[in-house]
Amino acid sequence: MAVQTPWRVSTARLHRSDVGVVPFRTSDTKHLHQAQHRADRGDPRIMGALAVMAATALILGVWALKTVNAQDIGGAGLIQVLPFAYFFALGLSLAGFVGSLGLKVLRPWLLVIQLLVLIVILHGADPIIHGLPRLEASYRHLGITDYITQSGGLDRKLDAYFNWPGFFGLLAMLSNTTGVHDLTWAATWAPVGVNVLLMPALLALALRLTSTRRQAWAGVWMFYLASWVGQDYLSPQACALLLLLTLVACVLTVFPGWPWKPGNKLASRLRNLVRRLEPVKPAPIPAELSRSAFIILAAVCAVLLAGMTVAHQLTPFAAIPILALLALSGRCRLRFLPVLALLFPVCWLVLAATPFLIGHLHTLFGSIGNINAAASASLLNRVGGNPAHQFIVYSRLAEGALVWGLAGLGSLRGRRLGTRWLAAAMGTVAPFVMFPLQSYGGELLLRIYLFSLPFAASLVVLPFLPAGPSPPGLRQLAALLMLGSVIAAGTVTTRYGNDAIENFTPDEIALVNQLYATAPRGSVLIEAVHDTAWRYEHYTGYRYQTVLQAEPARPGDPQPGCASITQLVPSAGAYLIVTASQVAAADLLNTGPSEGLPHFIDRCAVQGGWTVEYRNGGGVIYHLQGAPNGI
Repeated sequence: MAVQTPWRVSTARLHRSDVGVVPFRTSDTKHLHQAQHRADRGDPRIMGALAVMAATALILGVWALKTVNAQDIGGAGLIQVLPFAYFFALGLSLAGFVGSLGLKVLRPWLLVIQLLVLIVILHGADPIIHGLPRLEASYRHLGITDYITQSGGLDRKLDAYFNWPGFFGLLAMLSNTTGVHDLTWAATWAPVGVNVLLMPALLALALRLTSTRRQAWAGVWMFYLASWVGQDYLSPQACALLLLLTLVACVLTVFPGWPWKPGNKLASRLRNLVRRLEPVKPAPIPAELSRSAFIILAAVCAVLLAGMTVAHQLTPFAAIPILALLALSGRCRLRFLPVLALLFPVCWLVLAATPFLIGHLHTLFGSIGNINAAASASLLNRVGGNPAHQFIVYSRLAEGALVWGLAGLGSLRGRRLGTRWLAAAMGTVAPFVMFPLQSYGGELLLRIYLFSLPFAASLVVLPFLPAGPSPPGLRQLAALLMLGSVIAAGTVTTRYGNDAIENFTPDEIALVNQLYATAPRGSVLIEAVHDTAWRYEHYTGYRYQTVLQAEPARPGDPQPGCASITQLVPSAGAYLIVTASQVAAADLLNTGPSEGLPHFIDRCAVQGGWTVEYRNGGGVIYHLQGAPNGI
């Protein structure tokens, strides 16, 4: 914070506001100028105290997470078992950042330290507590990478992942180059690593979306506080999001402006509209690029688009409306870029992902324009399960609505203050264009929130910061700290609400390893519920089957019987694995028979033909004898 003093220096006298004019010796001038210089730079003791706060928050937060017993985690997730020390550390981290933001002269190194501490405390809970990759998809991604590493090729007919292999090919290349073939450590610490990698792109983007550096740093902070979707695991989505943010930051930094000449009638109308919406002076346009520099940087943008296209199915389609709206608002003068953003994924889908396109035509195009179907898949079908799970779902919806609502208020506040807000508003609303096009397996609303959050976060903080470069007052800082505390507490609840079914124990990993050691290659392996940490190796060495999907049961769904398992067993027999995470998923989501998954499995096992092959604290493996006329 600014250090104020009643002293004012002149060449002959010393003026004090409380006692008037005081004569002084000329030799004192040097010391007074030094004091004024220190006041302008900021008191080093305050910066030291803020750095100590960050270190204390980090140590205390990690210690508190290490004391959590994963076996105690219930249906509401981590919020049930986190000790008071964790929330104290989180609050200390938030106060440290807000204090650093309130300094008269911003210290980027101090703000970076505060953000890194927040990332570890808020987004590093899973690797610290469990020490294993979260989500069964992480293990599949390791298996795909292992397959590419071992075979050196792709089989696009295996599943959808091989039709968008960019991310997995990159991992395989890094694995072969470094000689590190076990990437479990990378999957475990991906939530921390991904968020750290996002920071430069987020800051570069926020600096172009806002009017001051203070607003930009606050926007990055708000992104981390409100990022509860959990797509920061070892995944193509995380990679594609990094490319998308880098692309948009590059466009806004290097290629701002209108894609049409001023004489164009449509361009003139758009310019007048933009001036009315955002009368503030536009962001400074960089010096005119040389022809070679222009071509190189435009090619970089095209490469980023291509990287998104080959890495992920959905993210390139999110880039289309974002780039289009930026061009229509005078923030992207590369008129070909929105066109490329459309052509790349369409051409890839038709020419490179042909096996997936042929087999999923109805899935891709059957619900286009059907808003009711999209709403049902993203909202109604996700609200289910037991009361604890429903609480988490409603909390996520509430936090998403809160962030979008605050972004709307921030837009109004930004227009009133005369600060930049329009580009951030465009980026916030652009992903909603995808909503009536495809449900994306019921996850589309989650992905829309993910794509819009980097832009919305820059708007959320506008009402709490001054329009100019001056530091905020104590009331503004207190309000910002209170808002951050509310959103951070919500994120702890929403991000880790499904912790019981998203994480696995060492016993479960040992159970899967025993399954691979027991079952001959080519055998049918069956999971009771789709929540198993497997396929991290032998991705194509077995035939994997699932009895129940890990999703809330819908009213009217038939109760599964033992036949739902036996119909998957070939004449040569099969192996059934039932894990603790599967049991937790069935209980939280009300999936499967009303009697509960353990009782259902026990009832089927006594019918004959089932043999227990292995059992430990993580679950049980059965060998199922095949019928002579089996499949």
